[in-house]
Amino acid sequence: MDVQTDAGVDAALWGLEAAFVAHPPPRTLSGCPHCHGEVRVADADPLTLVLALGNTLGTGDDLRALTPWLVRRALTGDRVDLRTVLERIAEHWADWTDRERDAVRDVVDAVWSALLDTHPDAPDSATAVAMLDSIAALGEPPDRLLAIWEYKEIASADHHLAELVVDAFYGARVDPRVITWARADAQRARLERARDRDRGRPWAGTITAACDLAGAGAPD
Repeated sequence: MDVQTDAGVDAALWGLEAAFVAHPPPRTLSGCPHCHGEVRVADADPLTLVLALGNTLGTGDDLRALTPWLVRRALTGDRVDLRTVLERIAEHWADWTDRERDAVRDVVDAVWSALLDTHPDAPDSATAVAMLDSIAALGEPPDRLLAIWEYKEIASADHHLAELVVDAFYGARVDPRVITWARADAQRARLERARDRDRGRPWAGTITAACDLAGAGAPD
């Protein structure tokens, strides 16, 4: 999924920057003299920043100010992953404003929506299982994401659902609340419609397997 070219993700990232305008990002950070010393943000490794901010480098306020930069780097680079960034945000955002927290959620929702719009077989596409695991780092229930999934009655979203059902059956780590939702009658009916619609397509076998497994328990 190329989030750099997705209009919804791009708009959410700009909204994130607007929400944090009261917290200008620092140019330098003071750190433990034995670990980092003074660090210029422009020269810093994003992974080092996200792991050290608020600990041995800078303060929790610095992490807050750098949140738009870190989230953007997690979505457009390869040095830091979204789960790590969201996990650090969740450690500090209890005293942030509603606008700031909602702006983070808006980015998460936009990324999730973009994933569901992208066929799982597309180059570099993430799976729904992997994305849900990353987003879960915020510590919030999956209800909002599942509502977006229900709204997206499209082939790519159906295929993501089928892959999740199959992956979960064979041991992938999935929130039990997501499993319960995926096995509900509404989702089973959705998979059956997708199976009938996509007969002969390369991914038809995955959807057929998901239809068979949707009501099954875990394998022995």
